[in-house]
Amino acid sequence: MTPYHRLARETPEYAWWKLPVAGFLAVVGYFFVSGALILVAFLLMYAVGLDGADRITEWFDDAGSINVDRPEFFALDMLGLAVMIPVLLVAVLVTGPRPIGYLTSVTGRMRWSWLGHTSVLAVIVFGGGIGGLVALSYWIDPDSVQSPSPFDGKVLLMLVLVLALTPFQAAAEEYVFRGYLLQLVGSWTRFAWIPVVVSVPIFASGHEYNLWGLVDVGLFGLMAAFLVIRTGGLEAGIAAHAFNNIAILVFEALGMLSDSSGGGPLDLIPTVVMNVLFIALVERSVRRRGIVRTRPPIPAPPPPPMWFPPAPVNAPVFAPAFAPAYQPPPEWVPPPNTPPYPGYLPPGWRPPRH
Repeated sequence: MTPYHRLARETPEYAWWKLPVAGFLAVVGYFFVSGALILVAFLLMYAVGLDGADRITEWFDDAGSINVDRPEFFALDMLGLAVMIPVLLVAVLVTGPRPIGYLTSVTGRMRWSWLGHTSVLAVIVFGGGIGGLVALSYWIDPDSVQSPSPFDGKVLLMLVLVLALTPFQAAAEEYVFRGYLLQLVGSWTRFAWIPVVVSVPIFASGHEYNLWGLVDVGLFGLMAAFLVIRTGGLEAGIAAHAFNNIAILVFEALGMLSDSSGGGPLDLIPTVVMNVLFIALVERSVRRRGIVRTRPPIPAPPPPPMWFPPAPVNAPVFAPAFAPAYQPPPEWVPPPNTPPYPGYLPPGWRPPRH
């Protein structure tokens, strides 16, 4: 049985160069798609009467952070990350190994019921945990928590964008860091812990946080990668990533949190508690629901048909209805008056007995 991180390697169409080339094509394709997305955003801003050039320049200056004060910047940030999903899938589809559904799970598809179940668990753990931390902070020190912003149309728009776009942003990062990267490194080694450990610093390096913020993100990435191996797919990681981000961004949009990119060592305690609790709940659900964690071996494709040389140019178009009976070739008989030669025996001649 094949675990998730070995799905690409233990596929009949695997070749060592396919996944690296797919990664290169995905990077190139992402730059082209991102450029097209920025151009579309510029044209839309211009169409509604905004100075598109200044807005895009502002967005570039603010790159690396999610801005919940500017709905147009937030939408552009989230869409810019979400497009990684189709770009990566197309790159793997072009190069292989196929089918690309095995980038999602060991069943070759998205297990929607399992995604829904883990989403409920993620809402309970991360939504309830982060909301409980905000409430606890307000109870201990009311000055440490900002008062909610006035609920107006801008806040409502931000909440809609958070709920609509954040799941795609989270899924895109899971496909890249826990999907492609785990299977790329997993095609080089059978040990599951190696791709898990390799993916964590690469995932954390994509965030502009301070030291403890990077450690916090690294712990989350470690939990998500562990769950991918244990559950045989990306569903649990997508659910945890999506609702962790949604909970943080909702409180930021409401004005109750100002910055989630920093913190200190004590801020790691809630992260560890929520991660361990989510792992325990998912493991329990995996056993109770009988979630498939590995894939049966894929049989080798049938051999290609044998190649037959083309028929001669003057060959008859139609074969005769009945082929002639087989006639053995006649026995060779020497011409008359042929003198004997070494090795030749006349017909019927037998060597004398001694």
